This record gives sequence, structure tokens and C-alpha cells, in this order.
Amino acid sequence: MTQCFELSINTKGRKAVEITQVINKKLLQLDDNYLVAHVFVKHTSASLIITGNEDPNLLVDIENYLQKNIIDADSNYKHNNEGDFDTSGHIRTILTGESKTIPIANKELNLGKYQGLFLYEHRAGENSRNVVVTVL
Repeated sequence: MTQCFELSINTKGRKAVEITQVINKKLLQLDDNYLVAHVFVKHTSASLIITGNEDPNLLVDIENYLQKNIIDADSNYKHNNEGDFDTSGHIRTILTGESKTIPIANKELNLGKYQGLFLYEHRAGENSRNVVVTVL
């Protein structure tokens, strides 16, 4: 049997927000045991990443790398409907990805000891992002 639920995650500025525990809490509430979760973010300027969750400086390093290599307001960008970060946000999402498929064990995401699933916001300001989780 397949089941699906949607989460709304509020973000403030360009950064990664861990969502592992939010999803695990929902998985615990399900009646059946599932084997896999497919997680998808429904936005073109936000993505999902799996990375280390033991040191917050890792996320700072990742953001610094992306800022250095995917420049806001690049004069070559034609699309800037929503500001200087518009095209750069789309490029970041293409590179980091909008979905992840993760095994489930004991009603939680079966990630490594220091792994976490993060919603990565690629825009400035406050945003509400929708994440769809389909379990099989």
C-alpha cells in the first residue's frame, strides 16, 4: 500500500533546514510499516540534500561554496523576475535536486549516523515550502 502526506516548511533566508525529525515523527504515526520514502519539494528555488548534521559549519561551508560558484545578479542571466537571486536559485535547485528516495527502517528514515535530510532554501526572505512524502 502507498501513502502520501504533505508538509509545509517555513524558511527564513538562504540556508538548509533539517527536516529528518519532522518526517520521522509523521512516519511513526502511520499504521503500516513501509520500506521506502520518496521526498519531493514542490518549488523551483528550493531543494533537498542529504549531508552531515553533526557540525553546523558544514552547512555554512556548502552555502559559501554555492555563493562563490553560482553568482547572484550575474550579468549573463536574463531571467530575474523576482530579484537578483532568481536565476541563481533555479540553478542551485537543478544542481542539488528536488527529490530523494530514502529507505525506511523501524518507522524512520534509514540514514547514516551523521546524515540528515535538509530542505535547502535558495532564496532570500521568508518562504513557505511544500514537501510531499510518498511512502511505499
